[in-house]
Amino acid sequence: MYIFRVKEDKADLFKQLSKKAKEIIRSYSGKATLYQGETLTGKQGSMGLLDLFELKDEEIVFFGKIEYPSKKMHTKSVEQMKKDDLITHLYEQIIEVVDMSHLVTSTFLKVEQ
Repeated sequence: MYIFRVKEDKADLFKQLSKKAKEIIRSYSGKATLYQGETLTGKQGSMGLLDLFELKDEEIVFFGKIEYPSKKMHTKSVEQMKKDDLITHLYEQIIEVVDMSHLVTSTFLKVEQ
């Protein structure tokens, strides 16, 4: 999973780049989905994302997830993508749009079948 913080004026470009990445990830057996933040404060007494970090003025939060059929397929796909010039070029474009020092990434294993 990824939490991206993107300046409002770069949001459309970020969505375009994400769409391109989605197609490439699909070719490596992954399913990528991008969500734009809506309510970032907690509800019913719970914490929200804004309790975890301070959003700068004119920033939009996006949540991205990539799912693979298995951990083995994830590992194999990542290794292959590291050698893919198209992914490398796309990554270079994304780092022009996203402040990578504020990017949050984590991995989760599926526990339900």
